Amino acid sequence: MPENRRSYRHLVFDDRCEIQRLLNSNATMSEIARTLSVSVSSVTREIRRNRRDDGYRVSPTSVMRLCVHVRTCEVRGLCRGCWNKRCASCRKMRCTNVCGRYEKDICKTNGAAPFCCNGCSSVNGCHRHRYHYDAKSAQRLADCRLVESRSGIDTTSEEFEDMIDTVAPLIKDQGQSIAHVWASHRSEFLCSERTFYRYVDLGLGGMKNLDLVAKCRYRPRKRQAPGYFSCPEGRTWTDFSALSEEERLSTVEVDCVEGVRTDSKVLLTMLFKRISFLLVFVLDEHTQACVGGALDSLRSLLGDGFASVFPLLLSDRGHEFWDYKGIEKDGRTRLYYCEPGRADQKGSIENCHRIVRRILPKGTSFQDLTRSDAALLASHVNSMPRPSLGGASPFDLAHHVIPKELLEGVGLEHIAPDNVVLKPSLLTER
Repeated sequence: MPENRRSYRHLVFDDRCEIQRLLNSNATMSEIARTLSVSVSSVTREIRRNRRDDGYRVSPTSVMRLCVHVRTCEVRGLCRGCWNKRCASCRKMRCTNVCGRYEKDICKTNGAAPFCCNGCSSVNGCHRHRYHYDAKSAQRLADCRLVESRSGIDTTSEEFEDMIDTVAPLIKDQGQSIAHVWASHRSEFLCSERTFYRYVDLGLGGMKNLDLVAKCRYRPRKRQAPGYFSCPEGRTWTDFSALSEEERLSTVEVDCVEGVRTDSKVLLTMLFKRISFLLVFVLDEHTQACVGGALDSLRSLLGDGFASVFPLLLSDRGHEFWDYKGIEKDGRTRLYYCEPGRADQKGSIENCHRIVRRILPKGTSFQDLTRSDAALLASHVNSMPRPSLGGASPFDLAHHVIPKELLEGVGLEHIAPDNVVLKPSLLTER
């Protein structure tokens, strides 16, 4: 092997063409291996796996000449048809079926290196079983083997049923995602998260795509003309983008989630972007005064520490956030606004709203929601493991960013992963 040997890789079509060329020129296995910079075992395994079986030479006497003694055998009279003729030269009967001296004629070249008839000078007149290495047919066989190795279920039926029994209730009954389940039970399962997605696509285990929340289709949103609002100087999206990355990561995105049109109550959501931690508050009215009142209650809870927990706020241009002076009073924070119709500029909280909507689907009335309901909803959402956090949940990281008095003050609790419920039953079956 050369000193600068390449790392392991599959042989490609160009490699197989080179193998065929070298076999035709009677190169040894070591010479082929050095040319391709692979091990000798890789070359021999490639030839034996992917050589083409050409069978026996097609001729009128091919079935008679399969014995190693065919040229020297003098046996006569194995049948009653003739007594003077050598049975090995008879075309009426296969002497190999009745002769006790029969010994199969096997080519030593095919049983050992080079394992094929490439480069053999007597291949055209040979009556033995023949193999030939052809790059095109070898490539087809290798491709088929790769496909077959990845088809079906690589586990026993009992192990697969145990996995389904664990996963199905969490997804169907509690609304958890596959990523959530795998973050908590990865060591118990014998397949990856991506493989289980394929099993669901195939309809295995009684599950289907409609059981997965992210697979459902959402209706296109009806855009409404935004109300007139002149963004204050120094608080535009351009100003926000000019901040350092560290400052932008410390931003808390804020928004409101509405129920049905007849409701006066709405939910005020605040998301710590760095750790995807969500706070949810029930506002009695969808007004600027109620938003300011929610921030005032947080200020009274945290005192002077409010500015360090909520240094920057980022919101859309909804009318409830127009009173930037009331939100920023006493210099407790600074508010920036997204551009009109650009919800993607605060995409973290918009994605978190998709999880909230699993518990409170569109068309659900918020009129009977209480503070404890909002705390329960936020507790379950924050206890959901996230792939973006390396499999941890926002609650696992909250103690590094959020003061303990804030968590206790709004009534949030850490929920065990298997007890997380992301369906309407969380609030309806209390």
